[in-house]
Amino acid sequence: MANDKDTPTVWAVGGGKGGVGKSVISTLIAFWLSRSGKSTVLMDMDLGGANVHTLMGIRNPSRTLNDFVTKKVKSLDDACITSEVDGLKLIVGAGEILSLANPKFAQKIKIIRAVYGLDVDHVILDLGAGASFNILDFFLTAEKQITVVTPQPTSIQNAYAFLRSAVYRRLSQLTSRDPSLMTLIQTAMNPKNELQMRTIKELCHVIEELEGAESVEALKKEIARIRPLVVTNMVRDPNDKNAGRIVQLVAEKYLTIQSDAACGVSYDRQVDRMISEMTPLVQLNRSSRVFSDIHDVCTRMMS
Repeated sequence: MANDKDTPTVWAVGGGKGGVGKSVISTLIAFWLSRSGKSTVLMDMDLGGANVHTLMGIRNPSRTLNDFVTKKVKSLDDACITSEVDGLKLIVGAGEILSLANPKFAQKIKIIRAVYGLDVDHVILDLGAGASFNILDFFLTAEKQITVVTPQPTSIQNAYAFLRSAVYRRLSQLTSRDPSLMTLIQTAMNPKNELQMRTIKELCHVIEELEGAESVEALKKEIARIRPLVVTNMVRDPNDKNAGRIVQLVAEKYLTIQSDAACGVSYDRQVDRMISEMTPLVQLNRSSRVFSDIHDVCTRMMS
């Protein structure tokens, strides 16, 4: 969805399975933006296991996203709760309320439209774990996309799998009214397909042969709009940043998407301690290297 001067800039933070620190990164980005004078809403989109409010030191939120979807409040703005940081509001995920763990299509569209109707500068979507269609759709609708990875090999694999799923999800959406193309894309999603389409480039070659250059160019243009920043979290050693670089290179080679992997966020024991003690992350010591790392992430995304 395009952004203009009357709508907020929407960020989506995702990336494979849980445990990589998506919620921590989302919270600190929202904090940095609000401290920079930008009105910001941090929105917990982990609809089945919301936890961002605990990172903000809020134990019993008075309102949740579910209140908006079930029409207990009139607008998404009414579902916002204030934080201890000026200019930073929070929309709590559904938490224990299971009605939103797998929102219907109409609910999803309602949420997306409401997000772009918020009267703020930025909205940060903290996505849940995995690569369900709902998570992918929220990721793809955002103007600024971040994929979080840690140095562990399994995390690298999961981050690439997340981006691969996002690309194929977008292609599936674009070809939903063309049964032959839709079938071809569904076939290509299986890495062991009989047509031996292992990469997006190979898929595009087949589509061009069947449908012509005009059809494939339209698909390539849409794929090019997926330009995530790959952020390596919990960096203990300079070499750890190679994790993001690996995801970037593999995604460029096999998915033909252009990404950036120049950013890493340092590991800090204080962050782990604050999470365990439910101390708001916005109280993180200003001398922490994490703050300068988040600054790098934000300035790169803003540029």
